Amino acid sequence: MTYIVGLDIGTSKVCALVASLEENGNIHILGLAKSPTHGLVHGGIVNIERTAEAIRGVINMVENQSGERIKKVVVGVAGEDISGISSISVVTTRAPNHVITEGDVTRLIEDAKNIRYPSNKVILHTLPQEFKVDGVEGIKDPVGMVGIRVEATVHIVMAPVSLIENFRRTVGKARLEVEEFVFQPLASAYSVLEPEEMEIGVALIDIGAGTTDVAIFEDGIIRYSGSLQMAGEQITKDIRKAFGIQRELAEKLKVTEGYAYIDAITEDKSIIVHGIGGREPFEITRSMLCRVIQPRVEEIFENLYVNHLKNQGFTRRNIPAGIVLTGGTALLKGIVELVSEKFELPARIGIPTGFAGGLVNEVQNPIYSTVAGLVLYRAENIKKGEAVKSSNVKGLVMKLKEFFKGIFS
Repeated sequence: MTYIVGLDIGTSKVCALVASLEENGNIHILGLAKSPTHGLVHGGIVNIERTAEAIRGVINMVENQSGERIKKVVVGVAGEDISGISSISVVTTRAPNHVITEGDVTRLIEDAKNIRYPSNKVILHTLPQEFKVDGVEGIKDPVGMVGIRVEATVHIVMAPVSLIENFRRTVGKARLEVEEFVFQPLASAYSVLEPEEMEIGVALIDIGAGTTDVAIFEDGIIRYSGSLQMAGEQITKDIRKAFGIQRELAEKLKVTEGYAYIDAITEDKSIIVHGIGGREPFEITRSMLCRVIQPRVEEIFENLYVNHLKNQGFTRRNIPAGIVLTGGTALLKGIVELVSEKFELPARIGIPTGFAGGLVNEVQNPIYSTVAGLVLYRAENIKKGEAVKSSNVKGLVMKLKEFFKGIFS
């Protein structure tokens, strides 16, 4: 049995999830906790001590729930300076009957990292998109095929060194070790997207408090990833300024009464708002609140469309499965209707799945999509690693059998 701990350090909250990966491949949630934090801005850490304290708090909670002592965590990161590019690498062999191995694929992926990139950046992920064997395109897994020339197109996700090191230092302050950093929309995809959606084309949009992250999948592989420094916290600020109220009240109004789309309001309820500094309470309506929220939500999606879809060459034809929304801001009422109308595509809320037991019901909320995805992502990599080891051992055994057969025959 292997224990995996996901840690989502967000702008407004820290979430931790501890799970067990069973020998049969099932994953059970043993602990789940979240706590507010105020040590981040737009996904970047601005106060290490306060953030470390929040991390230690949620880790203590999941340790008590699971009964496990936690030392290592898989950490999600996001931010506008995190970006993805494509790289192509090639390996060739003189042997006409060369069978492509896992080692060839590993070398291809490693070679793809040999690109020029700024010294202030670090590579987070090298994700294979597709392979080409002797000119034949569209191959997802070339292992076992015969070929002389193998070419790989790899999606490389890079992040600022300062962002990663600040996260590492903060996690260290909480007496933990980072096992792996994962780009948040990639993690979320593991918990909320269906294989069929990723195959025909889908856009995952993760709207948190500080950042809105996007990942586009087509033919079952990631095609694009990016981030925008505009999300739920900006909506809260708009409400605070519009009505002259405290931030905490603005956040509460957004969560409990806020609508992202005015046509989704069925009852224009009146809301009594308490003034600040001894001012008299005053009355607003849901439609008044929506007129503050909707323009900002529309601006977020307009930015996403222009900078992360249209400018990258993606059209509606690339994502016929539509848009999956997740993250805390995805809970805004009417947001699915708004997105569906603006993009003229089907839309839905992404709810974490993929767990066989434990706190399954508790995790079924879009605010947990990243932390759940971190665990699922790590579990998948562990399974792949074990499969490769098993395959290598079997190959070695076969070679030894042939060797001894040759000696004693």
